[in-house]
Amino acid sequence: METVSFADLAPILAAVVAPMLAAVLAMMRYQHLDSTKTRTLIYDQFDKCRDLIGENRDLIEESNKENRALIEKSNKENRDLIRENRELIERNHREVTSSLGEVRERLARIEGHLQLPPPPEEPEAEAA
Repeated sequence: METVSFADLAPILAAVVAPMLAAVLAMMRYQHLDSTKTRTLIYDQFDKCRDLIGENRDLIEESNKENRALIEKSNKENRDLIRENRELIERNHREVTSSLGEVRERLARIEGHLQLPPPPEEPEAEAA
């Protein structure tokens, strides 16, 4: 077997290592450019998202104010309706109680006309 010197292997090694080194350098450069583009896109999107979040926050606060105003308005309307209903109930109660005396009179006249005996008194009424 013959010994091969480094001088003889140098062109072979250069033919193999040089293209590999060039490929590695090209991939490193491409990866660096790609990561720079990606970083730029991320920062741009981050800024856009921050702006959108601010706009959304403003919209949410505005809609909250509108909702609170609507709730307050409906609460006031409900209180007014409740007050009106109470007044109607009280008025109807007064009308019913005032007409109750008239009904008792009419019933007494009818019973007198029919000559019905008075109802028996209850034992509770006698004890009191």
